[in-house]
Amino acid sequence: MRSHPSLIAAAALLATAAQAATGTLQGLLDAGPLAGTTFTGSYSYDDSGLTGATFEQIALTGFSLTLLSDVFSLNTSATADFGSGVFLGLSYTDARTGYTLTLSSGSVDASDAFVHYQPTTGLESSGGYTVSAVPEPASYALLIGGLCSLSLMARRRQR
Repeated sequence: MRSHPSLIAAAALLATAAQAATGTLQGLLDAGPLAGTTFTGSYSYDDSGLTGATFEQIALTGFSLTLLSDVFSLNTSATADFGSGVFLGLSYTDARTGYTLTLSSGSVDASDAFVHYQPTTGLESSGGYTVSAVPEPASYALLIGGLCSLSLMARRRQR
């Protein structure tokens, strides 16, 4: 029965080795003609390739954003940006008829990430956005598995 803790540790390592990161974003245009306009969205990426290098961009595997009843989806420009392993934010550009939407990552971390809404004619609107991580189902499964293992070991010690 000694192998059970080893098996549990091995399963934990495998479950955390290649985690996909999923998150939500919210923002507010606070300058320009669209000041006061909010937007929301979600994103995902596979962070298993992160090395902790000075600057890294990882292609997003999922992206959706709603602004002014327009829905923006994943395209080839969408990346998650990291500086020395710190999440800086998202980079994304979508040029449409009449305007271009651009999300830019922060310089130090995601707290200074920003968005630009540039119409073909007229004044630009800009603001900031915040991102938050959404726990993956694998994280919950790992937590539940760990709690079950602890209760099993506690039960065995009582006997």
